[in-house]
Amino acid sequence: MARAHGGLIGLGVAALIAAGATGLSPLPTRAAAPPTPGSQIGFGVPTVVDPIHTNGEPDIAINPKDHSVYNSGPTGTGTQRSTWFGSLDQGQTFRPVTQGTPPNALVTFPAPQPGGGDTDINFDRSGKQYFSDLYALTCLRVAVTADDGATTSQNVYPGGCAGVPAADRQWLAVYDPATPTPVAQGGSAYGHGPLVYMEYNNLTTGSQWTKSTDGLTYTTASTAGRFGADGYPAIDQVSGKVFETSGGSSTGGAAQTAACHATHCLLMNIGTPNASGNLTFMDEGASPKLVHIADTPTGDPDSLFTVLSMDTARNLYVTYAINPDNNNPSQRQVFVSASSYKTGWTVWTTPVQVSGLLSNDKVNVFPWGKAGGPGLMDAVWYGANKLEDPSAHSTPPKAWNVFMSQLKFQTDTDNAVITSAAPQIIPTQATPHPMHYDDICLKGTECILSAGNRNLADFFVVTLDDKGAAQIVYDDTSNGLIQSPLDPSIPQVADHSGAGVITVAHQSSGPSALDGSDVATTFTGTTSMPMSGLTRTSGKAKYPVIGGTNVPGMDLLGSHMSLADGTLTVTSDVLGDPKTALADLAARGNPATLLHFVTRWQLGNTIYYGAMQVNPIGGTEFYAGRAQSVDLCSVSACFPHITTYPEPETANRATNPGSGLTEPGALTCPAAPATGPCQITIRIKAADVGTPTSSSLLEEVGSYALSSTHQQGATSNLQAQADNVPLEIDGICCYNFGVTPATQVPESPWAALLPGLGLALIAAGVGRSRRARGRAVRSAR
Repeated sequence: MARAHGGLIGLGVAALIAAGATGLSPLPTRAAAPPTPGSQIGFGVPTVVDPIHTNGEPDIAINPKDHSVYNSGPTGTGTQRSTWFGSLDQGQTFRPVTQGTPPNALVTFPAPQPGGGDTDINFDRSGKQYFSDLYALTCLRVAVTADDGATTSQNVYPGGCAGVPAADRQWLAVYDPATPTPVAQGGSAYGHGPLVYMEYNNLTTGSQWTKSTDGLTYTTASTAGRFGADGYPAIDQVSGKVFETSGGSSTGGAAQTAACHATHCLLMNIGTPNASGNLTFMDEGASPKLVHIADTPTGDPDSLFTVLSMDTARNLYVTYAINPDNNNPSQRQVFVSASSYKTGWTVWTTPVQVSGLLSNDKVNVFPWGKAGGPGLMDAVWYGANKLEDPSAHSTPPKAWNVFMSQLKFQTDTDNAVITSAAPQIIPTQATPHPMHYDDICLKGTECILSAGNRNLADFFVVTLDDKGAAQIVYDDTSNGLIQSPLDPSIPQVADHSGAGVITVAHQSSGPSALDGSDVATTFTGTTSMPMSGLTRTSGKAKYPVIGGTNVPGMDLLGSHMSLADGTLTVTSDVLGDPKTALADLAARGNPATLLHFVTRWQLGNTIYYGAMQVNPIGGTEFYAGRAQSVDLCSVSACFPHITTYPEPETANRATNPGSGLTEPGALTCPAAPATGPCQITIRIKAADVGTPTSSSLLEEVGSYALSSTHQQGATSNLQAQADNVPLEIDGICCYNFGVTPATQVPESPWAALLPGLGLALIAAGVGRSRRARGRAVRSAR
């Protein structure tokens, strides 16, 4: 995860400056055209990717062949692992993808992989998936799968750095045209695909590119020290050219000085492949140059991160945010600019501000963008409701949401963007409730020195499904979880509250970013309206979890809720008898000794659950309570890594407030030879789970069948470090439950700041070196 920028802290974000307030000229920006009437964008109930693991910097990508959905993200250098999940049901439920031994109840993601620093995933047209994982600023472990994660291959070293350490913040770009364009018509000299490029910051001179034809063996593809390190690249499937943007300076060297018309500017480098796929960049040779996109006199535009994306008509878009020199929070806005192939991507539209268009979106960080059909793209960011420094604490704390603007640029008869015209913009809030509270530390590994919260790390991602609907993966830390401290009066120092629940928001209505049609006609997820439950077809409780066969005793067919007379009744339908599932798993090599059937939800800013445990002799136990966390540490301090759903303890709950509470329940199965599902019923005293009423909204309700080698409430830090945690075999996710529609969660959270004990004060040891041309390295998480 990248990066304190310049050793000074990337304070993320874009700027509209009042000239009189700063003495600087405002950014040149174009007013947006009015949105099309009736074109509001909506989102359904978000999906919880995994009920157990958390991570920062979640990534998302969709297989173009079968539309399966994948997520990856690092859990920190301290764990030397990252997570990689796959969904074969269009992003409704996910299962872990691992290298070597399939995930089991003893260990999900083995470590050291090595990794845990930064991840990225990408695809070629055949559906082959490419994965990369940064380890300890040393090199890039790479892996591939051609069967949706059922089997994988990997290369640790020489890996993606081609055996030349060191490395930081890598990105993948894949050249794989359906029909190569002849060179005489502007096609690539390389001609055929797939060719996988890996770009990363080599920690000394800047951007470094490597290449691979199989995603495992990489060789050098460029000379070292190219301009553009850290910017997310794009690739043209016709010419094979690669593009990367970054912030420039009028004092940053010959190429930057020639292109930059102000103290700060946004510049782009273009690399052209030869017949071997090696790249020659604009800033090489006797006359180095760069493409000027925009001058940004108020601050550096390279603020975690500049993101390029190309649409189907070869129009290129950049999404960026500015780190204002004067740290004025009102200037922290997000901008988009566009260019077309007709100008060789050298003439760009005047940047248009896409953030700050809604009343609760005032300060913005972590921009990302994804282009779709001609002239269409979606931009996302985290936005706060208060005009404050993102890294500063406040009372009451800032409330952050995910915001999105869809842009529609005017195009000509060849579908090329008309650079003189303003786009239409449709702004929306994508999250159903605030997904984070208080500070988002933008100081990289220096966050530990200021007790800053870096649980979200440095970015999140939007992509498009095959219908053009936005799919946004983000971390929801609103739960405020933190491992129970020894002394609650000690303030958070190194351990920060908020388990980063990996969450995917699905666009459910409004224009498609592929063709402008209403995605509501093809939406297959769950709408945000309250309902009593979900049902689905059988056959998804597989072991191994990807590519295995069904486990009937863990095959969830339905999840339901009802509330009456102070009792919340939670039911789960299971295809087979859960008491047979342990033996079934053992026969397949899963060493589980316990099963947990957990239904979890969020009420306000608290995660609650109801559960049934099955022991080795077929005994059952029913319980409910508040979810807990196990926290681990890395170079950016400590944060919740594992979410647990504890069983009851015999001791008084006052001595262990994190334990579950016993509730009445039953497991009923039809007598042979009758057919039909078994049913798990838990009758929970409403007071034990936050006292929901008829006006309450229980959000993101999901039911999960988990296998484990130990009780969840007993999970130790050492077990979490080894990833000896419950493994999801099946799940049904997600829906909102409520007797009557509820109002949105308030913008003020749990309490000003949950006190907690820093598990460990980590030696900051912030090894920061300087990039060439005065640009700084961003250090790994």
